[in-house]
Amino acid sequence: MTKNVNYVAVLADAIGSRTLPPKARVRLQADLQTRLRSDLNTRKPWRSGIAARFAIARGDEIEGLLTDAEFVWDIAHWLRGVFAEVDWIIACARGPISTALADTALEVDGPCFHAARAALEEAKETRQVFTFRGFSPAVDALAAYYSALYWSWTPRQRRQASKLRFDGQGLDKLKERLNVHPTAISHMKRRMAWPLVAEGDRMLRAAILEAL
Repeated sequence: MTKNVNYVAVLADAIGSRTLPPKARVRLQADLQTRLRSDLNTRKPWRSGIAARFAIARGDEIEGLLTDAEFVWDIAHWLRGVFAEVDWIIACARGPISTALADTALEVDGPCFHAARAALEEAKETRQVFTFRGFSPAVDALAAYYSALYWSWTPRQRRQASKLRFDGQGLDKLKERLNVHPTAISHMKRRMAWPLVAEGDRMLRAAILEAL
């Protein structure tokens, strides 16, 4: 086992992807393969924090290994924003590995992966969409709040929130992605009490980064 070195294992699973029409699921899997290779694993500055590249593990599940928690939030919301047609459970666990580092996370194993897998399976039962192991209790509490808020929104609001978080709340970019007038986005943010959402996001991001 690699001693005294903690990594962050990230597992992401598309909720209900098996219920998608066959063509839609094939398209999702193909797009995931392409975007992992051409974007997530190579994007600056994320690539400097990727210890073992993200890859599709089984079906529509993704595994990656980060050197620390610095890019957890950004990568999670890249995934939610780019593939907003499905909901995602994202499980992150901090801990050591028991094998050597390899090209992809699929070739690495250890306690952080086992903890992330346990967190993912529990999240499926409790309807959490963001879950953590090996972080502070504050992260657990805020992630539970994040998940409860997520399910309180309509599917359309969830897609909009994912894109808004991915774009860093930049209205110009979001207007282009959603092909709507800026006032429609402003109305949406007001209905969703977005200033409160943004403050909760800020607190969760800060708590995650305490693990650095």
